[in-house]
Amino acid sequence: MTQERTDSPLTPRQQRAEDRRSAAALPYRPADGSRWGAGTALVILVITLALLVVLRIVLPATLGDTQLADLILWTVFYGGILVAMGVVCKRLGTGSWVTDFGLQFRWFDVFIGLGSAIGIRLVAGMIDGVVITLMGGAPKSNMAPPAPEIGWVVLNSVIAVAIVAPFCEELLFRGLLLRGFRNTILRGRSAGAMRGGVATPSTSRRRTAAVVSVGVSALLFAAVHLYEGWGSPVTMVTLGLSILVLGVVNGVYAATTKRLGPGIWTHVWFNGMAAATVIVTAMS
Repeated sequence: MTQERTDSPLTPRQQRAEDRRSAAALPYRPADGSRWGAGTALVILVITLALLVVLRIVLPATLGDTQLADLILWTVFYGGILVAMGVVCKRLGTGSWVTDFGLQFRWFDVFIGLGSAIGIRLVAGMIDGVVITLMGGAPKSNMAPPAPEIGWVVLNSVIAVAIVAPFCEELLFRGLLLRGFRNTILRGRSAGAMRGGVATPSTSRRRTAAVVSVGVSALLFAAVHLYEGWGSPVTMVTLGLSILVLGVVNGVYAATTKRLGPGIWTHVWFNGMAAATVIVTAMS
């Protein structure tokens, strides 16, 4: 007598784990239906930077160097980034921020971010020591002193610096720019086939795409922050190198995990440590 053996169906949790293993085994390629790449990403970067320049000229001229001007600046600037990302996702992408940009979190990302931020801060300290020895002088803080009113401190020194900025900047540099360069390189000359889900990028092309996209997005990320140290060469060098390290680490996370979660949390902790230092120093 033979007994027929049947496999029990997978639970939802087991199915999700199986889907993740299957996705990890496949070579990365641009999502089906995605029509944006490096060109689109660079255009969005230029537009957002132009918006920042306009805001930094107009707001001080009309409102002066006030906390209200700072609030309007970061609200409009980061809001503009989110609007631009939404347009790209809807018009040129799949319509999903998870699929197009990797905007996805796991519960352990917060701990990855904390450990990474501490490590980057230690590396930044060593960089500062070497640069100061070679160039002389001391770098200045790239953060403005906090306001005396607690409400403005919460808005402009905590929410803006440690929450909104990391979220929006990771979306722009690792979600849009990194993936934009990677998409363009992986598509190569067979863009039509890639969008149709037929062609598979070679191993060498995937490696090139990973290295170039992580490197270029990190360099642009660092370059964009250099203005914060304007007027102090030692600050520009130390700030640029520290931000470059942060960009490389978060780029590697984005490229290997296909998610922005670890990088966003790393950026949150990194900025949060700087904000806490400035606030505590001002209060003491």
